[in-house]
Amino acid sequence: MNFLVVDDDERVAQLLSKKLAPYGACRIATDGERALSLFAEQYDNGEPFQAVFMDIKMPGMDGHEVVRRMREIEAERRNDVLESFKLVMISAFSDTKNVCKSFFGGQADAFVAKAEIKNRLVPELKAIKLI
Repeated sequence: MNFLVVDDDERVAQLLSKKLAPYGACRIATDGERALSLFAEQYDNGEPFQAVFMDIKMPGMDGHEVVRRMREIEAERRNDVLESFKLVMISAFSDTKNVCKSFFGGQADAFVAKAEIKNRLVPELKAIKLI
């Protein structure tokens, strides 16, 4: 499996990559523009990401905007709706507004607070049948 981890905090991105390594290959982007570039590149190479792990609050383009653009890229390029990537939103904030926006606006499959990555990430991925 191919995973894309997007977080402006490189320590968090590395932690996520380490937790995900047993399940697939990880690419890391520390900003929205790089994330979009990697996302499009993987589609163009015929190897789209099966899952994207997206931080919400980032400088410049926030995670919600990046996801919106990724969904547009995906809609333009995919052959089958079943190819849609799984979205796991990652944030230090677990307020209702961001959680709702993640699920309804970005079609998130899961939401994991950064403070809970070590304990909640793998169970959440199993719950959404990603691993």
